[in-house]
Amino acid sequence: MAIDFQQKAYTALFSYRDASRSDRGFESFRVVNWLLASNHSQIIDVWSSLEAFEEHLAQPHSVAFRFAVQVQPPPPPPGFNCCIGSPIDDRQYNMVKSFGTPWVSNSLPSTVGSGGGLFVVTYVDFLEEVLEADPDRGQQELERYGAASIKANSGRLLNYTALQQLDRTNRAAVLEVWDSQANYTAWQSSKATTDFLSRVKPLLGSPLDHRLNILCGETFVDGTGCVPP
Repeated sequence: MAIDFQQKAYTALFSYRDASRSDRGFESFRVVNWLLASNHSQIIDVWSSLEAFEEHLAQPHSVAFRFAVQVQPPPPPPGFNCCIGSPIDDRQYNMVKSFGTPWVSNSLPSTVGSGGGLFVVTYVDFLEEVLEADPDRGQQELERYGAASIKANSGRLLNYTALQQLDRTNRAAVLEVWDSQANYTAWQSSKATTDFLSRVKPLLGSPLDHRLNILCGETFVDGTGCVPP
């Protein structure tokens, strides 16, 4: 019998989300689907502390999820994974600054698919030598741009959050929630954005990695992504 591995993975993923909501320190859990590659999704979860997150990882449902998407019982053949093409890429961050509606708020768009909001995750890699000279410079640029973006896009940019990676402090991430992809795209050619890019590019070890996503649903459709059940 053929097994739909992608649907199996998304079923396990949303069961994991639902079970996680009762864990101590839980604040938010969203699954977003990358527009560029419909079989790529990200979990963006928020916890009250690193201790609470680590406690969550030890819970039976967390362990069961990782086994469910990586191993197919009965004993799989050597090197066989059930549902994912590469290992889960875990990254933990501290929040540095947030503008607009808080990321954990239920007021942010909750409609699954292209009819909902646009969730943008941007990965930022600052040069270590730049931060050695001025440790706060990179984050200050992200905050400055976030403040300008929120001010100029009332009702369109709903949240802008700057993060710093815990184990590699020269790496950051920015979360943005827009009401539509059209408004996000229009803002990329604004003077505020071009000025920001001119200031931040000399600080970077690699180009900004923008990932545009939509909110994910529990059913996976090949070529479309995860849609409402």
